[in-house]
Amino acid sequence: MTTNRQKSFIATLELDHHDLDILGALYETSILRADTSFSGGFYTGASSKFNDAHLLGRRPHGEVKNAPPMTIYFRCTDDYYHLYIRSHATHTGHCISKDAAGVLGAFLPAGADTSSFSLLSLDNRTITLEDMGHDIQRVRLKARNGEQISAVRRRGAPYSYLAGTNNDGIPFTLRIMERSASFLSDPDEI
Repeated sequence: MTTNRQKSFIATLELDHHDLDILGALYETSILRADTSFSGGFYTGASSKFNDAHLLGRRPHGEVKNAPPMTIYFRCTDDYYHLYIRSHATHTGHCISKDAAGVLGAFLPAGADTSSFSLLSLDNRTITLEDMGHDIQRVRLKARNGEQISAVRRRGAPYSYLAGTNNDGIPFTLRIMERSASFLSDPDEI
């Protein structure tokens, strides 16, 4: 029986036609979203500004200069993965997790409140590192609550976010750099 460490790995997470990263890194500017309050279909007040710089998004290739792929530590627990950012100047050590609206972003680890994900093959089978014979894999991400991860637009923002949706998820490319990877804080883990 394999251990959680043996099913854990470090890989880059990429999209086919878009650069994937934290929105603040993709746009190198403030990422503000205006959200107006509506009640019963009627406008009920002034719009509020929200800083979405820590949320995960995508931007078409060519619009971003020198955009290295995100490096992620995929930490396995049973058949689910927690995704730890390993390559970001500001968010290294943060987890990719969902906010209250279901949008993915960089958040500090929060124990049981941290989102976990299943890796799905393109034919929607749940897989772990044991099932990945090659270092380049095409996968979809599925939040533990059952929503696949796809690109969405949010009202009041021109950006493309990643969030859980009821649609088929978008395919990601994993480039595995290290198999059987331990936590940084426990390098002798078995």
